[in-house]
Amino acid sequence: MVDILARDIILIIYIFWLIITGILVFFMQTGFAFLESGQVRSKNATHVYMKICANIGIGTLVWWLFGYAIFSGNWHYCLLGVTDPGNVDALNVYGHWFTMWGFCLVSCSIASGAIAERFSFKAYLIYVALYCGFMYPFFGWMAWSAGPLSRWGYVDYAGSVVVHFQGGLTALMAAMIVGPRLEKYARTSKKSWLFEFGSGECYTIPGHNVAQMILGVFILCVCFYGFNVGSVLVGSLCEPTSNVTAREMISALVSDLPTTTINVTMSMAGGILGALFGGWLVNKKPDPLTTGNGAVAGMVSICAGVGFVHPGFAIAVGIISGGIIPLVVKSLDKIGIDDTVGTCGVHCTAGAIGGIATGVMGLIRPAYHGVSCHIGTQALGFIICIAYACACSIIIFGGLKAVGLGRVSGEDERMGLDIAEHMTPTYPEFVTGGIKGY
Repeated sequence: MVDILARDIILIIYIFWLIITGILVFFMQTGFAFLESGQVRSKNATHVYMKICANIGIGTLVWWLFGYAIFSGNWHYCLLGVTDPGNVDALNVYGHWFTMWGFCLVSCSIASGAIAERFSFKAYLIYVALYCGFMYPFFGWMAWSAGPLSRWGYVDYAGSVVVHFQGGLTALMAAMIVGPRLEKYARTSKKSWLFEFGSGECYTIPGHNVAQMILGVFILCVCFYGFNVGSVLVGSLCEPTSNVTAREMISALVSDLPTTTINVTMSMAGGILGALFGGWLVNKKPDPLTTGNGAVAGMVSICAGVGFVHPGFAIAVGIISGGIIPLVVKSLDKIGIDDTVGTCGVHCTAGAIGGIATGVMGLIRPAYHGVSCHIGTQALGFIICIAYACACSIIIFGGLKAVGLGRVSGEDERMGLDIAEHMTPTYPEFVTGGIKGY
């Protein structure tokens, strides 16, 4: 009886925990808005904010309708139990729905930056609906809920692969399918009916507000504490009403809270250091954009093993993730892939490093809190994610391209999507002649 009462108290605390950290995860949309808008030209800033609104509106609707049901593997959770409320534990399920909703929106937002300044808003609405409604929930079910990867022992503590690598690889595929911006390369060449790459000389297109971008970085860094530290208990207690004791809950909290907090901090610092000095070596100057992206990359890379590793390992993972960013940017520019805000280096590469590092952690510390981590299973999950994300990206963005909805016209791209798509420039004083008649 005492333990049951203690469990009820802990469960209530746990729900508050989910709500508070879920709010931090949701606030990452603000960070993405500032980070992306600061790195695009002023004529496209409004378009960025509208895409964030689309993430929240469309993403929430499809997550409520059926996304969470797919994610959890329980069709009673369609419309959050409206059709069968007797099968929904509101106290527990609603809290978990809220937190995982924030994770879904974060993953969906990643592709936005890679295809900024030339992707149609109508097409983006379709992408959000498909990504949040089907693509992300299904792989989340495979890796985190009751799918095959979960049953095989796949470990991704806070989503380096499930959230960030999947979103980053989707962004990379989208950038290849949509093609580069008009002013990015001397010319554009089509490698096939699907992919477009830049060729010839590559030009730098600077964003309009470095301060805005750095503010977005700092917001994301704060919110990542909710993202990572908030994952304590979520993986093991998304259905905690029957087989978890109060003592086990308290033990997990006491052990994981300080571990995750310190590891997130150390990996963030490592990401900053790696990007700062890596960018200094590659670009001959310490670059603020690269350094800011390094902070985010460090926190992305530690997600997969944030509750498992020593802080020394965390800072090493962060340094590697941040240090590789300028090399990724140079490589993509050379290949002819236009990633507008450096999304691929921050999320795709750093997420991959985090997923691989988790397997290495498993060799060093094979069991933690009863969770075994094997490098073979980690590698298998990583490969499955690559195949799945590439296939889904080709279907979504290739399909949009095939029906003529993907890219805006050259005239609209030159004018800027603030006016062409929304008739509302962020900086109207810079618009000469007004927007009458458009």
